[in-house]
Amino acid sequence: MNFERDDLLVQSLDRGLEILSILERKNSASITELADELCINKSSASRLVDTLIQHDLVQRDNVTKKYRLGFRILQLGEGVKRRLNVVAIARPFLSRLCEQLNESVHLCTFNNNMVYVVDQVRSDKPYNLSATVGLIEPMHSSSVGKCILAFKDPEYTEKLLGNYEMKAFTPNTIVTREALLKNLAEIREQGYALDSEEMAAGVWCIAAPIYNYKGNVQYSIGVSGPTTNIKPSNIDCYVHRLVAVAQEISEELRYIPIHG
Repeated sequence: MNFERDDLLVQSLDRGLEILSILERKNSASITELADELCINKSSASRLVDTLIQHDLVQRDNVTKKYRLGFRILQLGEGVKRRLNVVAIARPFLSRLCEQLNESVHLCTFNNNMVYVVDQVRSDKPYNLSATVGLIEPMHSSSVGKCILAFKDPEYTEKLLGNYEMKAFTPNTIVTREALLKNLAEIREQGYALDSEEMAAGVWCIAAPIYNYKGNVQYSIGVSGPTTNIKPSNIDCYVHRLVAVAQEISEELRYIPIHG
């Protein structure tokens, strides 16, 4: 085997991928700029770009004479999106969490200004508190709804709440815009949401956000249980496991948290 040749091929592949990353970051770049970023001569950079152009991964702007990402990138991206089925990815995590907590667990998504239940794993308990798939969860009173809303852009949230009716389900339901905004700030700070008998008397729900690869929260997972099970004395255990599972699902969606 020719290990030296293999090393050169790996190096070329690495540089080609780096060119794609540079163009994604800079939008466009000249051969000189690419060569400088890669610390190689312009001739080598040009050969790498020519190869990428052949596969339509890079194209040349006829006006600026610079290079940018090609349309083949869109096709590859759509392929990734098609395979990024959040429900399928989350299901084994939901099952494990249901087994650990022995409570029903559900997955929700935000769509068309509403929060929907898209999957659930039910516990074997006779008093099972389940959430029907397709059910619309109120954003102001459900833990899963508040959890998603808390991580939306503040301007978007303000606009959404402008015409939003906060129906009271129990005496604990938040029914004012000011109180809800305060609660959303608390959710962002602590990293999870609570519904302490806000939807139904005798029921507590906890939810944690799921981040996608862009760092956006479009999904949340929630666990529901009677106040005889989920209560102030043991809520930390539920929160710890729920948040940990939400983080695992986020990692499966290629979310990379930024620390510091």
